[in-house]
Amino acid sequence: MPHSARLLQDYLDQDVVPREMSIARFMRGMNLLSCTAALLLAGVIGWRLSVAIAGLTGGLSIYYTLMLRELRRGGFHPAMQWMDSAITVSIPAAVFIMDVYSQGAVYALTTPPLVAWGALIVVCALRAGKKLAYAAAALAALEYMGLYLLVAQPRLPPESLSTLTFPMVLMRCVFLFCYGPLAATLASVIVKKAEDALRAIREKDVMGKYFLHERLGVGGMAEVFRATYSPEGGFEKQVAIKRILPAYADNEEFLGLFRREAELGSLLIHPNIVQVLDLGRHQGTVFLAMEFVDGMPLSSLLRRVYWKRLSPAAVAYLGVEIAAALNYMHGRRGPKGEPLGLVHRDLNPPNVLLSRIGEVKLSDFGIARAANQLALTQAQTVRGKAGYMAPEQAYGKPLDGRADLFALGLTLHETLTGQRLLRGENEAALMLASTEQPLPPPSHSVPGISPALDAIVMGLLQRDLSLRTPSAEALQRQLLALTGAEAPYPHGRQQLIEALREATTLTSAPVKPLQLTPDMALTEQADAVPRTRAAGQ
Repeated sequence: MPHSARLLQDYLDQDVVPREMSIARFMRGMNLLSCTAALLLAGVIGWRLSVAIAGLTGGLSIYYTLMLRELRRGGFHPAMQWMDSAITVSIPAAVFIMDVYSQGAVYALTTPPLVAWGALIVVCALRAGKKLAYAAAALAALEYMGLYLLVAQPRLPPESLSTLTFPMVLMRCVFLFCYGPLAATLASVIVKKAEDALRAIREKDVMGKYFLHERLGVGGMAEVFRATYSPEGGFEKQVAIKRILPAYADNEEFLGLFRREAELGSLLIHPNIVQVLDLGRHQGTVFLAMEFVDGMPLSSLLRRVYWKRLSPAAVAYLGVEIAAALNYMHGRRGPKGEPLGLVHRDLNPPNVLLSRIGEVKLSDFGIARAANQLALTQAQTVRGKAGYMAPEQAYGKPLDGRADLFALGLTLHETLTGQRLLRGENEAALMLASTEQPLPPPSHSVPGISPALDAIVMGLLQRDLSLRTPSAEALQRQLLALTGAEAPYPHGRQQLIEALREATTLTSAPVKPLQLTPDMALTEQADAVPRTRAAGQ
């Protein structure tokens, strides 16, 4: 299958639930309208027929309401399309029977049910393709012939119109079945035109070797897409594309952060760090190609799981994995063997990405800095996310890796308790909280957390640098020393996977499952306090 055709089919498959919901809403609305009209016109068409039509359409309205509720709850199954199509196509048959018994066989056979049947067959073709179109057409033709032979023909007067004889009705059934191939052909033409449009877009608007799919998130200055890296030769790889919005394509400060992220991301190659693969320019804007993480950020997980927190073992596992990333990053050396003194400066839940198989990856190095660079040690600016800053970071002082450890302590505390530790109404209040607010241990909010895990988290949250956990390597040793129910291995990873599965299940329908990318801070605007850029204090 050509790449554009496969992409279109993937999109149609992913969009099936919203499509079914739209059809169900339309059918419910039409049946409610028909039910109301039947009751209002009872004096004209007679109460017997009015009540029959109102009962049929009212019952169908209830059916489509129940279907909508099931779709919203995530109960979609492909068989629902076939069942619903059979019910939908059979509506004219039910009306035909009512017409026969209320108005007579001649009236029923001379009304235009073929028009309604044909329209419904076309709807079936557009919702699920050729097979369903043929099946719906065959069902409609068989129903019409069966109703004629069993219900209408025995009630026809001896001298009926020639158009009501068996050969003519058979001809009608043939025409009715032809709606199936006609609708299937129509659907095929629409799909083919969509494929041609996708192919044209791929030729004219694709970002070099990157074919963009759905947009996963957008922030104030950049947007993130899932993309396929597709060079010559048929090789394909899923990546994430982070692209500066056109309005900011000439913003030198933001471009500098973007290039910095690309530089550090390509330098840091570690299983717990999202890797940057490419930096490029396309149609007047700059983009990053990054490793695609199929899962969600820690912040989304915490919002979706029960009690808004994770088990101690899962938190210990998270801590070990993030500490491994920090240990690698803080110890990274330059091409001549000189220590770079890298500091992330923006460690917080949106920047910790979790894959569906339990991988933990640190992302977003846009404001990371090398402490051995003179311009970066001057207390000129404060950068980072208010609410996750170390005290020395809030004061605008020179930083080392222990600033990231303080941010990790805040993140682990939040993951254990389900609540942010630092509180404040604005950025300034949050920055002040990092220097003055009392910091109770996690067990203060969640009884049962062991003194050992409490001590590890509180060791990260020491404001006095001489008392804080000295390094990420030391933190790894402390977490790996945990035993029993809080040990990170072997149960911590599995418990994290189960939490991710729970969170994914809760959001799997009716909307498309969220597939996340590096720098998911862009999509976490609703729960994030903006990063601070203020004069050093």
